[in-house]
Amino acid sequence: MNTELRLMVPRDIYFRAQVLCEDVYELTENRFKLGNLVEMLWEDFLDYVRRKQDIKAIYQLLLEYDQGTPNVRLKKYDEKNIEEVPLYPVRKPPVDDEVEVFYSKMKRKDALRGEVMLSDIAQVFPNHHFTLERVLEILLIDFIVKYSKGEAKEIVCRLLSDRD
Repeated sequence: MNTELRLMVPRDIYFRAQVLCEDVYELTENRFKLGNLVEMLWEDFLDYVRRKQDIKAIYQLLLEYDQGTPNVRLKKYDEKNIEEVPLYPVRKPPVDDEVEVFYSKMKRKDALRGEVMLSDIAQVFPNHHFTLERVLEILLIDFIVKYSKGEAKEIVCRLLSDRD
């Protein structure tokens, strides 16, 4: 059983991710969609969480990644005049930066793992602002930025080898 997630990323990140997925498809001749990429990034992150077993370190990692990636959700909040104040200064996308909304499916058990992790974080940091969707957006944005700089070679090689 799957659950559907609504993700929002800057349009340039979305198109870079789509091009990467098309490249993987062409190289492997196996269907590879953006949802597959999100799923792989999520599995990598869950593996890290299992190995680390340290809620405070995971929370700090999420904060670092969150501060380093545009939060398009804040832009949407601003449009609606919702008085949502972030816990720390967040890099907002430029005003003219378009946002792409896409839907991704995830196995229900994997989504539940994420919700449990966020619940564990809430036990230590009750006012944290992370949602499963925001964590996935952070992972995708961070990966695509690293990929565009040539810093994600290991993951790309794994994308290609896992799909063979």
